[in-house]
Amino acid sequence: MRTKAGIIGFFFVFAVVAGCAQAPIKPPTDLPDQYISKAQELEAKGDLVEALEQYKVALTVDPQNELAKDKIEQIEPTLRERAEKNYQNGLAFYRKGEYSRARQEFLTALRYNPDHGDAKKMLQEHVLEEQQVKGYVLHAIQPDESISMLAKKYYGDPKKFQIIAEYNELEDATKVRVGQEIKVPVVEGMLFFGTSEEIISVSGEISKSSLTEVIPVKSFTIHTVEPGESLSKVALRYYGDYKKFPIIAQYNQLDENASLRVGQKIKIPEIEGVPLAAKPMEEDVGQAETPVPSAALEEPPAGEKEEEKEEVEEDEKELAAVDQSANYRELGIEFFKEKDYLAAISEFKKVLNVNPTDKTALEYISASHFEQGLIVFGKEDYLTARDEFKASLEYNEDCEKCGEYIKKCEETYMDIHYNRGVSYFGDEKLAQAVQEWELVYDIDPGYKDVESNLKKARKLLERLESIKRSKMKE
Repeated sequence: MRTKAGIIGFFFVFAVVAGCAQAPIKPPTDLPDQYISKAQELEAKGDLVEALEQYKVALTVDPQNELAKDKIEQIEPTLRERAEKNYQNGLAFYRKGEYSRARQEFLTALRYNPDHGDAKKMLQEHVLEEQQVKGYVLHAIQPDESISMLAKKYYGDPKKFQIIAEYNELEDATKVRVGQEIKVPVVEGMLFFGTSEEIISVSGEISKSSLTEVIPVKSFTIHTVEPGESLSKVALRYYGDYKKFPIIAQYNQLDENASLRVGQKIKIPEIEGVPLAAKPMEEDVGQAETPVPSAALEEPPAGEKEEEKEEVEEDEKELAAVDQSANYRELGIEFFKEKDYLAAISEFKKVLNVNPTDKTALEYISASHFEQGLIVFGKEDYLTARDEFKASLEYNEDCEKCGEYIKKCEETYMDIHYNRGVSYFGDEKLAQAVQEWELVYDIDPGYKDVESNLKKARKLLERLESIKRSKMKE
């Protein structure tokens, strides 16, 4: 009897537990609407990140909520686009040495898209590791001297200014003051033009054997390229070793694979401990660092001395500005050749700040904006591409293709968003339809029947909202 009662009791408990398992607890019916309402409020304020979170919470509470699904599907691509734009802006600032602004752009990119791997990488990576730096040269900034000029002097490459900027923890590499002491690091595996005596060890005493990449240049000679000559042949002629051609290439800021043209003049550095196989004539020799002094002039009368001094100072300032703009122009051309058009634009703007009529800079900056426009157009960011083509046209009024692409960008953009609006309207997703058509209307109110479609959709949406409000009151 007891056994029978036990069996009955077991089945009773099992039935109760099973019944409980099959009856899920339902959330309050108005809870999803609360999250949706909050999300819409945030979306109206333009805070899409927080709005997206609220829509996701609403969908968690009510997995069948169609409005939350549609909004998530709509907002996520927008945030990804914004993240990519901020990431590209960050890269542009980084290349210019404006590290603080670059970091802010990368952080913003991650706020819009926490899964943006490249933005994470840029925030985490460092150009230099501690063990790579063998020592440094302490350099006091001179008038009109920039970090890129230091990179050119010590590394033979102005584009390596980022290494110096990061090693000195400069937030903005373009802002240095006269007299500021800058540490130029000697990096393992990278040629460094200087003497071992100048180098200060990072820790302890530094041995010359650990500075194999340091090239102690005493002076240089000018060589005129002859028919059939290459960098390796020139290295063989002067150093007796064709493997030393990278030294000549870097000292002249040439690509190691570059072809030399007949008549081209290149500098052959005379390196301490490596005798030149072909000793040049006296007039062809130049000092590596020592400037050539001006000829002595008869001292002018006291009354003219101050005026002459002012004229000389003005001439020197003008020459310094021209020299600096030449550096910017050369660097911009290098960036253009490497298809880094954003960096090229930045350099050519610096040239035009000094000389607004510089023909080369105007041609290259127009071409850079045009090429950047093609890149962005290929990524289907049509309005950003349009702005690039407009900028190209501003610098070159004769750019016929610019006008064609501006029109193409706007028409493609409007066609995409107009058709999306039609699709949303057909699916009775009125809010989304209105948003899409508003994007079109902002560019061209007369595009197709977008104005009448907007009025119709807004009117229907207003009626639906009115019905919802009246039901809530009931």
